[in-house]
Amino acid sequence: MDMSFKPDVRLLLCSQQDDSVLALQSAVFRGSGYAVAAVASSKEIHKHIDNADFDVIVLNHTLSFSERRALARKAKMRNAANGVLVLHHSGSLGNPYVDLAVDSRAGAEAMLRALRRLETMLHARSHYSSGSAGKYFVVADAKRNYTFVSDAVCELLGYDRALLLERRVDDIVLGSTPLAEPLFEQFLATGEQTGAITLRHRSGQAIAVKYWSRVEPDGCMIARWYPIGSGADDPAPGSLH
Repeated sequence: MDMSFKPDVRLLLCSQQDDSVLALQSAVFRGSGYAVAAVASSKEIHKHIDNADFDVIVLNHTLSFSERRALARKAKMRNAANGVLVLHHSGSLGNPYVDLAVDSRAGAEAMLRALRRLETMLHARSHYSSGSAGKYFVVADAKRNYTFVSDAVCELLGYDRALLLERRVDDIVLGSTPLAEPLFEQFLATGEQTGAITLRHRSGQAIAVKYWSRVEPDGCMIARWYPIGSGADDPAPGSLH
């Protein structure tokens, strides 16, 4: 799935002040084909959230933590499908309403990569968030970044959703070795894979699971986990839809 260019995505770029930083960030996103509404001051931002249509709200580093949290929450309460991207080094810590974060000091390309990844996350969420997908359900992209995780997966691994979505498959699977790459390539070639893996809880605890995974036509890689000893049935290929 090529999510590298989507000129129809509308951004609400929010800042505390109308300055060169806001102008530069606006230019970066507009230059890559995004429709951008740049707003400064809390009053104007709240007005736009209430009245404007947008797909992703971008909160830059000039906003305080409390403002970023309040604005992210308001955006999600208005429309849970909206994406929230924070441009700040503190990332998503303490803000459960954030989907993804990047330090804007890393440069324009890093900001664009984060936004494109957020688009992929929103796609995965809209297509695979049905409860019929299973309790422990994850979606990853071709670079082994997680793009969707169910609530139960967050609980199983001890992460807030945004923090878990900043991880890669290699960060979560315990004992990843150079063998992971050829196994992943084999998975991409065959389109399906089953087996058992050991996951790493945020605390370091090991969690053994069986899994069944599949490559979807849109390029998303979906997997259903079955914690060993939980009493769940073994993976059944036909049960994902």
